[in-house]
Amino acid sequence: MSEVIPYAVHYLFDGVRQHFFKLAVQFSDVEAIHSAFAHAYPSARRRIAVHASLEVARVEAQGLGITKVRWNEAV
Repeated sequence: MSEVIPYAVHYLFDGVRQHFFKLAVQFSDVEAIHSAFAHAYPSARRRIAVHASLEVARVEAQGLGITKVRWNEAV
């Protein structure tokens, strides 16, 4: 059985600090960017492609005002 771990995601949205927590079995930089996008735009129909590379996800997020995404285990 996989253990669910709490992660803290931090990012800037149009220069304003944002953060939230997310539960996941594993996490990555791309997943952090996807999660930051979903947090910043909760009702958006457009999404960053699920299989986007890290660089593509960063560029797309930056174009939407999401920058400096970082994450860590929140223990």
